[in-house]
Amino acid sequence: MTTTNIDLDLFTAILPMANKRIRHNYVAYDMSFPAYGNPTLDTAYKLTANQNWLAAFWSGLLWLVAHHSQDPDDVRRATSLLPSFIKRLDDNVRLNHDLGFLFTLSARAQWQHTEHPLAHATAIRAADVLLGRFRPMGGFIQAWDDENNRDERGRFIIDCMMNLPLLYWAARETGKPDYVRAATAHAHTSARYLLRDDGSSYHTFYLNPETGQPIGPKTHQGHADDSLWARGQGWAIYGFTMAYEWTQEPAFLQAAQSAAHRYLAEVTTDAIAPWDFRLPTDSIAYPDSSADAIAAGGLLRLAKATGNPTYRKNAESRLRVLLEKAFDTRSGVQGLLLHGSQHVPHGYGVDTYTIFGDFFFLEAVMTLLNAAPDFWGPQAK
Repeated sequence: MTTTNIDLDLFTAILPMANKRIRHNYVAYDMSFPAYGNPTLDTAYKLTANQNWLAAFWSGLLWLVAHHSQDPDDVRRATSLLPSFIKRLDDNVRLNHDLGFLFTLSARAQWQHTEHPLAHATAIRAADVLLGRFRPMGGFIQAWDDENNRDERGRFIIDCMMNLPLLYWAARETGKPDYVRAATAHAHTSARYLLRDDGSSYHTFYLNPETGQPIGPKTHQGHADDSLWARGQGWAIYGFTMAYEWTQEPAFLQAAQSAAHRYLAEVTTDAIAPWDFRLPTDSIAYPDSSADAIAAGGLLRLAKATGNPTYRKNAESRLRVLLEKAFDTRSGVQGLLLHGSQHVPHGYGVDTYTIFGDFFFLEAVMTLLNAAPDFWGPQAK
């Protein structure tokens, strides 16, 4: 199935709607950061300080708008968030494996658009902190907390594949190979332990921090240790594709394709992905539009990396499902995609807006229309 002009017109029509909505939100948020749907107001986001991984995607949305419009006012709005990210670095606020998300979509994005030296220096600073989380014994980047935490020091996570581009970028900018060595080692370790033989992914995995020997998988946001958390599968598609783009190592392309084939085997062509693909029959299969948005973005990049148009067709299919069943067409709303699920096991952000879902949906639509900046790959500065 190929994309028709009618399909492209529908996707093209999203861009001015999304831009207008995001500009309105900038005023409404007043330098706060959206996280997931407000549980008491279904047209709005719950707002927080710049204190979690979700902050990245509000910055990223503003830079998508700025890139699309090239309007100085949009650039000013996006630029205004950088001091908050610098302060977060200075104050050491929840600096974990998500540093790549946080500073790719703030400082690196700003550097690409404005070439401001402070943005460049900030992104390098963040890459240095992320590099400090690399554990040579085992070859992985520790997910949460620090190496003094006995419960966390051996854990790595599928999400971190999307944080590696910051390290690869820093290596190119500085000429220092340590960034590449750490990122590539982590990607190999992730392919070995986080991907199962059928291409499905574990959410997290533990290695013995003293010996590097495997302990086993442990979910954090999926239904069970051996289930298949849908958003994590999306991270695997996108993240291993990015590792391949930066390194050209065939093993990473194979991992991305394996993850993609598994995702596509699990979804239903006319329905939003469930939050976990392997649920007991008595569990509620809450939808997760963010998983489809992330997977679509990864599939579009995989199509380009392989020259295989089937991946693009499947990305278009997932985006059409989101457009038909999740895009919020109501007036006066803040989010783009309904039916995302942030953390089902902990019971928050369930079947509602998710800021990362909004970002990856808009990025994927812009990519489909050849209108997206590349915040992740080696082609941009």
